[in-house]
Amino acid sequence: MKHRCAVTVLSLLLVLAVAFPSLAEEKPSTIEITGRAAVMALPTTIVISFSVECDSPKAQAAVRENAERTEKVLAALKKVSDKDTKLRTTGFALSPVYEKTERVIGYRVRNTVVLESKDLDRAGAFIDEAAEAGVSRIGNLSFTNDKEEDLRKEASLEALKGALRDAEALAKAAGLGIRRILKISYDSREHPTIVMREAAPASARTPIVVGEIPVQVEVRVTFEVN
Repeated sequence: MKHRCAVTVLSLLLVLAVAFPSLAEEKPSTIEITGRAAVMALPTTIVISFSVECDSPKAQAAVRENAERTEKVLAALKKVSDKDTKLRTTGFALSPVYEKTERVIGYRVRNTVVLESKDLDRAGAFIDEAAEAGVSRIGNLSFTNDKEEDLRKEASLEALKGALRDAEALAKAAGLGIRRILKISYDSREHPTIVMREAAPASARTPIVVGEIPVQVEVRVTFEVN
């Protein structure tokens, strides 16, 4: 009986050694480096969102008034748009308006339309015409580039090269060498947007200065060193 137990224990140890070989292995020595890069490019498209908000004691009246005002805003935008300009509805909401006692005193309707145009010189005109037509809010003005995916790939390679240079310098200073890359994580940052709140007609035309936009990428790389 004792001999059989000894064989069983020995077999169990062999199974553990085969099933969990990592228990006997040492974790590799690593360093983690963050590489960042940005590629600048001129924009090819402007994107602006326009919202029309209406309040009324009755839901039907709020919807009707919003539809009329939205039509005016769309007509104004189309007047200064070329054939390639795109307009699309991205949101429509009807919600109750409460007073302090939580009693419903009316209804609010919001209709949001997004404009996309390659005519960057008309950015100010889009904003002015919409404001004069009765738009409530203008927001999230941003510029994009049609080749943004290619630009992002270029920035990614530059970020990775930068991380590798830094890793080699640090490893050399510590008397180590880079053996291989164990892990790469990637993060692409959106270029900033210009956020506008309440819209109000103005006597002066709205100036929009078009400049280069950054396509930014960040990579975090884990290197094994020896």
